[in-house]
Amino acid sequence: MTHTVNVDTVAGQLADSYKQWVFGAEKRRPLMPQHAFKEGSDRNYNLKGTEPRKFLQWEEQDFGINLGWTDDASPSTGVRVSRWFAARPGGATAQVKYGEPIALGYGKSPSFIRYENRTFGINLGWSKTPVFEWRLLGGVTGRPVECGDRLAIHNAKAGSADVPGVLIHFDRTVGGDIGWPDSQSWWDQVKDKLPGIAKDALTALIMAKLRGG
Repeated sequence: MTHTVNVDTVAGQLADSYKQWVFGAEKRRPLMPQHAFKEGSDRNYNLKGTEPRKFLQWEEQDFGINLGWTDDASPSTGVRVSRWFAARPGGATAQVKYGEPIALGYGKSPSFIRYENRTFGINLGWSKTPVFEWRLLGGVTGRPVECGDRLAIHNAKAGSADVPGVLIHFDRTVGGDIGWPDSQSWWDQVKDKLPGIAKDALTALIMAKLRGG
């Protein structure tokens, strides 16, 4: 369920440690939106973490959403993964501003990321259409966002009244190492689901045997 978000309140409560992201880290310039991914567009950006100092990219995972970190943060790697983009409601083309709802996409199909409950990994999934549940925080609300700004990425459906729903680095046993401040470890995620998981595994084994597998 979407939380009612008072942007100024959330921004005012942000710990500096939550500002873990930089769009277009290679040079200062306005962060400009586009409605859909366009190969070679100057409105495609890399997304660099401050912890770890690497880029977030599309990366196939056995569990969770297909996102992960690059092996390094070299300039050539930054160019290769400059596939992130922001969309504003109504296809607006003016510079992205702090605190306004935006959609976040990556240059794959489907492109857009959204909040989605998962058994394992961060609660994120993909959408074919823009989902305007994200906000960039860390600057004055309403001020234009610049590439190179250190900022927080907030999701309206994540978190709670006590814990902000901001995207952060999170060390996972399985899946990409991203999460929320209230994310659970793999064991915490799985322990309450063990009876159901065991039942599903046993059913799959029996069916395989019946099929002669």
